[in-house]
Amino acid sequence: MKLLTKLTAICAMSLFMAGCFDGSNSRAEAPAPTIDFTEFVKTQFDRTTDEAQPENVNGVDLSFNDQNNPQAFDDLLQ
Repeated sequence: MKLLTKLTAICAMSLFMAGCFDGSNSRAEAPAPTIDFTEFVKTQFDRTTDEAQPENVNGVDLSFNDQNNPQAFDDLLQ
């Protein structure tokens, strides 16, 4: 009788726990915003002052769309 009670309790707990973990991620995070790297760098150069605060890039996906443009930053350092 004790064995039957223990097995029943184990089965009940297993079913309870299986219902708690359905495999889905209920805390889905929003995708990181994608920012063009060239525009980002040029914007940072434009806002450079002694009092400028650093830009927070945590969670930002930078894309480099000027891969085949060797002159992408020529206008910055002339």
